[in-house]
Amino acid sequence: MMPVRVGEGRAVHPPVFEVIQPGPRQSFVWHRHDYPAACARWNYHPEYELHLITTGTGHFMVGDFLGTFAPGHLVLVGPDLPHGWFSDLPAGGRIEGRDIVLQAHDDWLRQLVALCPELETVSALLADARYGVVFTGPEVPVLGARLAAMGGMSDAARLAALIGLLAGLAACPRQLLTGITPFGGEGQARVADQDLERMDRVIRHLLSVGPHDIRQADMARQAGLSGPAFSRLFRRATGTTFVSFMRRLRVSRARRMLAETDASIAEISSAAGFANLSNFNRQFLEICHTTPRRYRQDVRCLSRVDDPVARAATGAAHPGLTG
Repeated sequence: MMPVRVGEGRAVHPPVFEVIQPGPRQSFVWHRHDYPAACARWNYHPEYELHLITTGTGHFMVGDFLGTFAPGHLVLVGPDLPHGWFSDLPAGGRIEGRDIVLQAHDDWLRQLVALCPELETVSALLADARYGVVFTGPEVPVLGARLAAMGGMSDAARLAALIGLLAGLAACPRQLLTGITPFGGEGQARVADQDLERMDRVIRHLLSVGPHDIRQADMARQAGLSGPAFSRLFRRATGTTFVSFMRRLRVSRARRMLAETDASIAEISSAAGFANLSNFNRQFLEICHTTPRRYRQDVRCLSRVDDPVARAATGAAHPGLTG
């Protein structure tokens, strides 16, 4: 099944621009960081980014796609594609070493592939990554471990490991995440930094609070904007409308409860913020292309597979992508 997208828009304007600078003796950047962190926000940059979640759960956004993540989640994001990972975390909480990230500039990667005909299959991976890909299949835990192990290597050994990792990623099953155009197309205007930071705070707030009684007018007031200005800025920063974002966020939360609790579908409908069961069933079917009851049955069937590698092969490691 295809991943769920946040909205139907096909163009997005950028979130906060992140400056990435490899060391003087390095061709790319490998780092591990906590959450929250200055770099863990709704952002974009001209580098490819391979992103591994080592601990914790939450929501992530790539372009107009909204999904959930868990440990072992592995995604490759292409240049200038907006992205962000937001953990389920109480106020003042912190997750140490949540993210392992590898970032390499588009030009350098393409020159590397051009110089090494053995890496021909990586070209297709890089093309797909411009729209974001999440990796699935039995090799994902192995690839994640190889990425993590690079942290303890010398610069030369890390380069050799990256070449092998790229080949492994190219052979691994993957799903495209978004259909938006990465920032930088013709006619796209930049958004002021203060507005981008404002939308980052709005997104974090929406992902951290309960789903009931969230009104666009209240969010606009909290952001210090008029209703129309907030609506325009939200769509420019996320590629979707506020209403569409909230609808899919509620469905995403319902999917998690269906997978992780024994609550009735009616109880989950209410807890996820839907006004009535009929509306919940209709919107769930529209977004996920299955009913809540069938979704729960499918996820529980997958969860009976005890081997984590086998679970990754079936897609059970990525319940937020089930549509």
